[in-house]
Amino acid sequence: MIVRKMLAKELDSTMILFNYYRDEAIEAIPRIEEEYDENSMVNTVRTFASKYQYCWFNAYEGQRPVGFIAGYLSECPWNSSIVTANIAFVYMLESHRTLSNFKQLMDEFTAWSRICEAREITAGDIGINVERSQKLYEHLGFTPILLMSKELNDE
Repeated sequence: MIVRKMLAKELDSTMILFNYYRDEAIEAIPRIEEEYDENSMVNTVRTFASKYQYCWFNAYEGQRPVGFIAGYLSECPWNSSIVTANIAFVYMLESHRTLSNFKQLMDEFTAWSRICEAREITAGDIGINVERSQKLYEHLGFTPILLMSKELNDE
């Protein structure tokens, strides 16, 4: 398996892979099915693959993408010279989910973060499998911080 930046010509195959991620997300968070907009996600992948402050790396088995990691940079609110790299998406096909493969994705993201002079990396989970994600990130050297969400309904 190799990990590298997604090429523009690989957008379609990356979107097919992303749809597996979306399907897993729908199982855990059913409202995603009605909220999901394919055009918005295509634009998101394009942005992450082409702008300096974003990144999108695919893991490949041969020419086939089997996983991805994507993220963005953010400035510290009290000191704009302090930059954090934030993981927005990480996914690996179930057939390829090994710590070694996730470590390869993380190593590529870490290298990008260092090039961008980030001081730290943050990561989270939208609720697909919080416990699995926490174990993975802790194994990769992350320490827990608190991030929570609350839905705003028409109360």
